[in-house]
Amino acid sequence: MSKNIVYAIITIMITLASVTVYLYSYPQQRRQPAAAIVDQLSGSQLTSSSRYPNQTFVETAKALLYTRFSAIDYYSDNATAYSYRDLPTLGYKMIIWRAHSALDNETKSIAVSTSEAYGSKDYAEYAHGELTLCKIAGDPRMYFAITPKFIKESMNGRFEDTVVILMSCNGLRPDYLGTAEAFKAKGVRTFISWDGWVDPPDNDQGITLLLQYLITGNDTIRTAIDKIPSYSSLIGGPVKLGLYPDNDPQSTEYRIPSYKQDNTTSDTATIAVTKMKKIRIPRRSEKAH
Repeated sequence: MSKNIVYAIITIMITLASVTVYLYSYPQQRRQPAAAIVDQLSGSQLTSSSRYPNQTFVETAKALLYTRFSAIDYYSDNATAYSYRDLPTLGYKMIIWRAHSALDNETKSIAVSTSEAYGSKDYAEYAHGELTLCKIAGDPRMYFAITPKFIKESMNGRFEDTVVILMSCNGLRPDYLGTAEAFKAKGVRTFISWDGWVDPPDNDQGITLLLQYLITGNDTIRTAIDKIPSYSSLIGGPVKLGLYPDNDPQSTEYRIPSYKQDNTTSDTATIAVTKMKKIRIPRRSEKAH
């Protein structure tokens, strides 16, 4: 066998090995656009004081989404930091994100809670501001929550024409837009959330109406949001649904495409008074306080 043939075989083997490593090292991207429901509020790790399951909402949302998407993924107990990290790589064009959040007065943003109680995992690699802890009133546990830094620096890939509906209190609270800005910087087309505290029944009802207007009515995002009534929270007063950015026609005038019909391909929470506790996430060898 000549040296040229040997070199060619070695080159091919190296190339195949490199491709194999790449495929196993990076999340597989779904070619057909899909939707996701991230239902952290139903996670089984949450205590009864902070857990708000609503299967009627979930099934109604799925039924509406299936008229536009052929695939819908559901996250609940698997609403983890690692799952959040990979969301941009999975071809989601709409994410319904039903979760607790906590205000961060220092960074003027909110942190979005996972379903993981503090101490259930060692996230030492995210100990530099990517994760923090979400303390929910009445719940003795604290939960890992992602910050704007996590969205910008730790999430893999980028969103593409994705609409994120964050069913969380204070997602668009005036002067607390850091999280919305981080999602926009990560490629999200439109970020939708509440501008204050919202009670659980109003949260689910308001977003159900929004999905009906967006999908059944084929309204633009601006038109659909304007149809959602204001609600009055038990602790926070009036609350209204909003969008970010609210001055860009590509965001406000967008309609949710019918991906099933178009066969389009892609290459690429709720009331509970919460407090934020800044932490240095301890390693397992250290004592957690």
